[in-house]
Amino acid sequence: MYGHIYYNVERPAPEILGAFADISTATLSDAMGRHGAMSSAIRPLFSDIRMVGSALTVLCFPGDNLMTHKALQMVGAGDVLVIDDGDYDTGCFGHRSALTARMQGGAGVVASGSIRDAAMLRQERFPVFCRSTSPRAPQKNTPGSINVPVQVGGIVVSPGDIIVGDDDGVVVVPQAAVLAVLEKARKRDAKEREQTVGSAELPLDPSGAVLSIDRLLSGKVIEHHEFRSWGATGPVK
Repeated sequence: MYGHIYYNVERPAPEILGAFADISTATLSDAMGRHGAMSSAIRPLFSDIRMVGSALTVLCFPGDNLMTHKALQMVGAGDVLVIDDGDYDTGCFGHRSALTARMQGGAGVVASGSIRDAAMLRQERFPVFCRSTSPRAPQKNTPGSINVPVQVGGIVVSPGDIIVGDDDGVVVVPQAAVLAVLEKARKRDAKEREQTVGSAELPLDPSGAVLSIDRLLSGKVIEHHEFRSWGATGPVK
């Protein structure tokens, strides 16, 4: 769907974004039943990274970032540029774009493909999540669209969805489910703090149940209480 620009997109309130500031992507994905996490191909550009914001989506014509530059004129406080580039071998976002986004209050960028100026972006510590890096510059000829649903890392992202990124990757919280996910994530954090450190129990299941290793293995393995040496074809009696 090329050739469309939508303004006045509904964004989460600043206090809602603030509520997600200390919740990890792992906890959020668990709170959504193992859903919402982008593919592991979308990786943080540097370590000790943290990003929370509202999706400003950009659909680019492959290898052309004309629409990203238009979107940079629209970035507001707390926005995360979510760029569906369609060309993994062209650097669709770079250092100067990051400076522009940060100056306008942008919270970060998530790109389906490559970025460039990686060393400067790491030094600047502007939150960037992407598939790879490439020195090749994009074209600026063909319009795409802004604030339409896009697909990045196997997840459909709609304008205004909450985007959370950390060292584990990126999670997308649909705007319609924000309050429900926030409540579940807080409850999960509270339960995990209650668990005894060093116990034989596994961490909580995403459903919230406390897992038991022995219960999970019950009926699935044969337990031997007498040690036997192993040869090439099996145990030696």
